[in-house]
Amino acid sequence: MSTLHGIELVPASIDVAATFHEAARALAESRLPAIAVVEEGRVVGLFTDEELLLGVSPRYLNELRHTAFLDSELPSVRDTAAAVRSEPVRTHMRKPVTIEVDTSSLHAAERFVHCEEGAIAVVDVDDRFVGMLSRGEFAYAMLRRLSES
Repeated sequence: MSTLHGIELVPASIDVAATFHEAARALAESRLPAIAVVEEGRVVGLFTDEELLLGVSPRYLNELRHTAFLDSELPSVRDTAAAVRSEPVRTHMRKPVTIEVDTSSLHAAERFVHCEEGAIAVVDVDDRFVGMLSRGEFAYAMLRRLSES
């Protein structure tokens, strides 16, 4: 298993040819907030828990700021989820956020501070996917380092 500054990276990725359903399953199994979408070993996007929620929710949800007035949307959610199931993950991914496997802790921290994703794809010097680094694991590792000082 690959590591970054002693933190184990999670090999959580899905091929760009995968479906939304396959990506959702891979995301759930990873227990991360984001997984890498790869093409020929290179990261071309991220599939996050936000894309998952938006994909299975009614399209108007993104426009609303409050939904308590809605009684129940379960049939609509079920219908939307069924419709999106076989769509390509490419249409539901976002721009990738990456760092190189030999990056400094300070640079990794800066990337997490300036991105909304809860996990970042780690790549090697040839820009090939190595694994995912979660914000939570990275923060806990930094806390352990502070307590050792």
